[in-house]
Amino acid sequence: MIRKAEKSDFPFVYPILKQIFDEMQMETINKLPESQFYDLMRLGYISEDYRYSYRRIWVDVNDQGEVLGILDMYSYDDQKIIDFVLKNAYAKVGLPIDTVIFSDQEAWPHEWYIDAIAVHPDHWGEGVASRLMDTAVEIAKKYGYSKISLNVDKENPRAQKLYEHKGYKTTNSMTIGDRTYDHMVKEI
Repeated sequence: MIRKAEKSDFPFVYPILKQIFDEMQMETINKLPESQFYDLMRLGYISEDYRYSYRRIWVDVNDQGEVLGILDMYSYDDQKIIDFVLKNAYAKVGLPIDTVIFSDQEAWPHEWYIDAIAVHPDHWGEGVASRLMDTAVEIAKKYGYSKISLNVDKENPRAQKLYEHKGYKTTNSMTIGDRTYDHMVKEI
């Protein structure tokens, strides 16, 4: 069952989301102690507007309530505010106010953007990502978007194959953090 994330889901969402952070190997994340980054992400998650706020995340859960996968998304216009809110949390976790974690533009005008989609490794190959992607399309349409986009690491052919299967097409490449990604768009 796919549902909106709740504040209490953070301990289950974070390890799944962390797979993406680990894969990205971003210097801005890697230089922080794990506990400090965890606390920062927790504060962002329970906020209303952060990039990885519970309000922007959907989860796929099984009958036992176990979180199998996560989907984080927002509109291009929201990109202007998604990281600003985190500045309020920096002092609470002992970071300078001028800290920058995410600074790259990832979405383009008129796009509904999938920032993160990830599945717990125990549930890879069970169709979780496919279900979450179908949900993303439904929600993008609900908000009046006719294009949905995502970025996929050029070194992740497994994900790229899924996105192509779902109808996404590469439009350009970009650098996010320290890696190169294909920007993929699907007309809906």
